[in-house]
Amino acid sequence: MPDPATAPRLAGRPLGATGLHVSPLALAALSMASGLGGPGLHADDVERAYHEHGVNTFLVTRQMKQQTEGVRRLARSGRRDDLVIVSMASLPIGWSVRRAWEKNAAALGVERIDVFLLGWVRWRCYVTGRTWPAMRRLQEEGKVRAIGFSCHDRPLALDLARELAVDVLMIRYNAAHRGAERQLFEPLGPRRPGILAYTATRWGMLMKPQPERGFPSGMTAPECYRFALGHPAVDAVLCAPCSPGELREDVAGVRLGALDPVRDAEVRRFGDAVHAASRGGYRWMFAEGRVAAAAQGEAK
Repeated sequence: MPDPATAPRLAGRPLGATGLHVSPLALAALSMASGLGGPGLHADDVERAYHEHGVNTFLVTRQMKQQTEGVRRLARSGRRDDLVIVSMASLPIGWSVRRAWEKNAAALGVERIDVFLLGWVRWRCYVTGRTWPAMRRLQEEGKVRAIGFSCHDRPLALDLARELAVDVLMIRYNAAHRGAERQLFEPLGPRRPGILAYTATRWGMLMKPQPERGFPSGMTAPECYRFALGHPAVDAVLCAPCSPGELREDVAGVRLGALDPVRDAEVRRFGDAVHAASRGGYRWMFAEGRVAAAAQGEAK
């Protein structure tokens, strides 16, 4: 086991204007309920991610059993104030928002969730009626510190981020899907919400070569995270390693900082090739590690 005193550690950074400081890699996990397995991290590994690598930011719902247990242990050990716990409600219904908070908070053994998101916002109706007021009430009651939503639709995300004055926005951003640069990051400007990027490896496709398009090798997972974090608007990127060894590689890579300009230009060209090869298929939100390398799809 690596010595925590000498293991590579991540430096924290502000999450927009929330007052929260996050690790650039936010540990996530594929829900066990999906039947797809998920990353090979156990509760002990989640604890070590904090102690050895400085990972203090965790996206977790009660369905993520090992992630939940690891974060619960950290919170109970006196580390709660050091953690940034991100969770979400998956149904855009007012009563369901509070129910989701209650169940996730109970599973984690905490009285406050730092960032609470409305997940998978696809249409404006997701935030109408009692839904967004329910999110606001949780914040007013001190049950959450920051609220926001996740979304794939960039024009919708921009409109809602402005209209609702959200604290945090979770959005897809990677070398193959760079539209957020011009459609979100630039329009939002310096007064943007905190930005969490996800699908950094494009469900593993960015790690596969495209020899028929002139790219005999793909990106490494650390390069995928470094690319996303290289944009100044991105505060943290979700990371779902399949093993402690992969997490060590990802942390060591991210500590190198943004890709150099030459490599950045190369991976942008490669990202275009990956996007051109898209032929549809199922995608899983957090199955973005090596085990998902066969997944395909998504519009740029």
